[in-house]
Amino acid sequence: MKHLPIYFLLLITTLPLFGCQKSNKSSIQIDNKSYINDFELLQENPNNQTSVRITSPKAIIDPLNNDIDIFESSIELLNKNGQDFKVKSGNSTLNNLTNSIRVFNSVNISFLDNQDYYMTTNSFDWDLNTSIIEIIDPVNINFDNTRINATNGFYNIDAGLLKIDNSDFNRYIYSSNGDEQYHVKIKSDFAKWFKKDNTLVFTSNKKQVETTINFLLTE
Repeated sequence: MKHLPIYFLLLITTLPLFGCQKSNKSSIQIDNKSYINDFELLQENPNNQTSVRITSPKAIIDPLNNDIDIFESSIELLNKNGQDFKVKSGNSTLNNLTNSIRVFNSVNISFLDNQDYYMTTNSFDWDLNTSIIEIIDPVNINFDNTRINATNGFYNIDAGLLKIDNSDFNRYIYSSNGDEQYHVKIKSDFAKWFKKDNTLVFTSNKKQVETTINFLLTE
């Protein structure tokens, strides 16, 4: 029994050493990642003559899989005719194995040939091997005086085609002096926007599309 206090004291003194070893191990794992300031990546796709440029004030490369975590990212799609659209977000992750980007946290997609045309959502997935952007979260679309809400959708870059599901279309028509004349509301199961012609097509199951026009009386 007289040896018990000595054993207990020895146990107390060795515990902090184990704690230091664990802490040092965690620090080594963290330090193995490469931090890059003023990050920039340019990737070209010769199949469709487009290139993607990603810039960020800070990025982290995981040495185990070479994935890149990008903060406050800016992604520009450049084609042979110039810029197509720009994406700004809080975060994005570039997966080198699948060559894809997941963009998330306050995502804004703006079409650079018309600054009044933009979309906001929480996240989307973009396979860089294809021209498809899959928007998996609710999306809000702004086209001039038009607002469209949808549950999800996808954008075909090559075709300039946006498809959305469960769309709720709202547009206010103004007079020459700026007064609201009437409000058009359209609800449909599906909607398509053709960028080239700037046209919208609404369809629903059994070909039923709900349209409401509110005439706004002004004096």
